Amino acid sequence: MKYLVTLFWTIIYGQVIGYMGAALTSTQDNPVNALVISIIFGLILCVLPQILKPASQKKG
Repeated sequence: MKYLVTLFWTIIYGQVIGYMGAALTSTQDNPVNALVISIIFGLILCVLPQILKPASQKKG
């Protein structure tokens, strides 16, 4: 469940950041690009803690 919440909020924040970034750079907002980038970033956030666990914690 925590992974779904993390992905949900990364999508929301990704859209907001994409919109603000487009407004600040005076370019057209592309929500599809923001969606893809935020999903990739969210997946990295979900997988990274599992990869970085010390070996002693992975067995239990």
